[in-house]
Amino acid sequence: MHLDHTIIPTTNEPRSAVFYSEILGLQNLGQYGSFYAVRVDSNLTLLFRQKTNFSRLHFAFNVTEQEYAEILARVKKQPDIRYGDSPSDRSNNFEYHNETETGFYFDDQDGHILEVIKSHGL
Repeated sequence: MHLDHTIIPTTNEPRSAVFYSEILGLQNLGQYGSFYAVRVDSNLTLLFRQKTNFSRLHFAFNVTEQEYAEILARVKKQPDIRYGDSPSDRSNNFEYHNETETGFYFDDQDGHILEVIKSHGL
């Protein structure tokens, strides 16, 4: 079993698809039926749906060491993106480190919390 897709509420579907594809290095599928979509891998697609009122969500992406370095570099190049070492402090410009993983948190344009995790030994 695997998760096929999830719907992410957004105030701007095309903008969100571009953000996720450019920052996370994912494939932007563009208009995908009534959604805008980004392919995460062969199993999972993120579908963006226009909404005005919604709760902020948390998405954690487990990545390879190379993907981690590339994503962190892209985040650091964007002056309007702050990142941090905890979900409650996403603006201190620190990464978290523990025995099994390294990671950081940042927000998309709609306030959803994105976490990028590099597992040691992955």
